Amino acid sequence: MSLLLIAEDNQALRENMKWALVSEYNVIEADTADDCVNLFKMKKPDLVCLDMGLDNEPLKGLEIIDTLLTIDRNAKIIVITANTSSTVGPESVRKGAFDFFNKPVDIDQLKIVIKRALKRSELEKQLPDSTDTAGVVQSDATLSMIGESAAMKQVFEIIRKLSQTDMNVLICGESGTGKELCARAIHYHSARKMKNFVPINCGAIPENLIESELFGYVKGAFTGANSDKEGLIESANGGTLLLDEIGEMPKNLQVKLLRFLEDQNVQRVGDTVLRKVNVRVIAATNRKNLDSGDSEMRSDLYYRLSEFQIDLPPLRQRGEDILIIARALVAKNREKFGSARLQLSPRAESALLNYSWPGNVRELENKLSRASIICQNQTIEPDDLQLASVSSFSNMNFKDARNAFEKEYLTNLLKRFDYNISDAARAAEISRPTLYDMMKKLGLQIHTESHIKQ
Repeated sequence: MSLLLIAEDNQALRENMKWALVSEYNVIEADTADDCVNLFKMKKPDLVCLDMGLDNEPLKGLEIIDTLLTIDRNAKIIVITANTSSTVGPESVRKGAFDFFNKPVDIDQLKIVIKRALKRSELEKQLPDSTDTAGVVQSDATLSMIGESAAMKQVFEIIRKLSQTDMNVLICGESGTGKELCARAIHYHSARKMKNFVPINCGAIPENLIESELFGYVKGAFTGANSDKEGLIESANGGTLLLDEIGEMPKNLQVKLLRFLEDQNVQRVGDTVLRKVNVRVIAATNRKNLDSGDSEMRSDLYYRLSEFQIDLPPLRQRGEDILIIARALVAKNREKFGSARLQLSPRAESALLNYSWPGNVRELENKLSRASIICQNQTIEPDDLQLASVSSFSNMNFKDARNAFEKEYLTNLLKRFDYNISDAARAAEISRPTLYDMMKKLGLQIHTESHIKQ
């Protein structure tokens, strides 16, 4: 039998409810908020009948709902209230309760709602958690990279292998693809994880300050240097240093960095002493072709930094990873914004898949954070996401609008699956010949450079 927890400080009402339910369910009781929470943690009941006014506080139940849903976000809670306000019951449901009753309680109706709540719970348990089977690699104790695409699974495997070495690594990828998370994951899985991970954005520090920030300085080295200061490289001793946006590093400093990479000695600005350190260096860039003749980076520094190179794919090329990441972010936002039932509608999920994500995962996170705040009834709809529309069909006739829509749809579909015809056709639920015919009609051609010529 299912286990029910009745949390009610009115003993007579609590006993009446228990008497009415005990023939169908195992029933445990609590008469205070603390007892309710403690029993919920220990016994893990299938459903809670919660008095809104526990501990003689009229709205105590709202606080308890938050606590229980933090422990188990799928908890089923039925609120029972004597509060005469018409907003208390709906507010409890908005907070995440399954349903609510005003006192006096109609037991027959309560039984119906309990059965419905338990049925919902059974179905939810049968559904796989969207992130349970996803490829995952931890970036630290609280952050992780997730994805099921072949490209990301390969990245995860590389991270695990690289973490067992001290090789310098260059991580390449567009802005927002997760380069710092990747670097943190390498550090987290290495023997250096108990030491510092020190990130520095080479493009965010003025050119005249970056040397003293990286290498430190001694008292009197320049105006304002009133005491010795350890640099970021020394602070990463035993750990990992991330040089983000390495392509922005001034050329005059590249020579000194190269020397450090060769012998792991740090010379502070204004000092003659060399300090030996043990630092793993990871660099990251959103620039392409850092080793080309047009690049501002010294070729010897590039090759020293890129003992191993990781290329992170843009989000638009990761297919269903978009939804895996989006659902994980929504789960995170449930707790962050106190919205226990926050979810994406099917229409919103479709919109996410058909957007090109120029800002990659960072843009996805920002869009979902905003949508989580402004959405109605804790359900994110396409309008909440405010995804930029590629085109407008309102001023076209029907035939032109349909052709324009089909062209836009197929273009985005092919980008989403990295121009793989079989995968795109499968997602669109059409045959490959049909997809080829539509592309021919709309003038879409795929070239070997992996782009669409229109």
